[in-house]
Amino acid sequence: PTESPVASPIESSSSPTESPVVSPTGQPVEGLEYWFIKKFNVVSKTRRNEKVKSYAKFKLKTTKNNVVENAIIELSYSSDANNQVKKSKFCTTNAKGKCRIGIPAFYPDDVPFVTLNLEDIDAGDRDFFYNQLLNKRNSDDCPFFTYDCPS
Repeated sequence: PTESPVASPIESSSSPTESPVVSPTGQPVEGLEYWFIKKFNVVSKTRRNEKVKSYAKFKLKTTKNNVVENAIIELSYSSDANNQVKKSKFCTTNAKGKCRIGIPAFYPDDVPFVTLNLEDIDAGDRDFFYNQLLNKRNSDDCPFFTYDCPS
């Protein structure tokens, strides 16, 4: 598999109305434990029928390097230009803090792009907060799925 879609770009985004709740302070407070998206990538493979099948892969960790098990991630995806036709899928992190969400296979000529939106991320009642500012950063050095980071 390649690390990005073969023929159709897959973008990630998050809008202020759809993002999960962040820690009350926004910026991490020294000494407190936070959890965040340690790893995020999209793996795509072109099938024999020339459809592209992709998976969004997540790994959650805490600032004390603990895995976040049994967290539920909801990811929506859209392939229309106005991001209107959305479908959601869920995954639950395993004992290693990992989960993946399959995106339906598509023909690259029919679907020029797919947009991913993080709708919800919930680790249940924990003694620490989710802090999106600590999320893995994209090639523009911007944390994935944050208000200020379009992809």
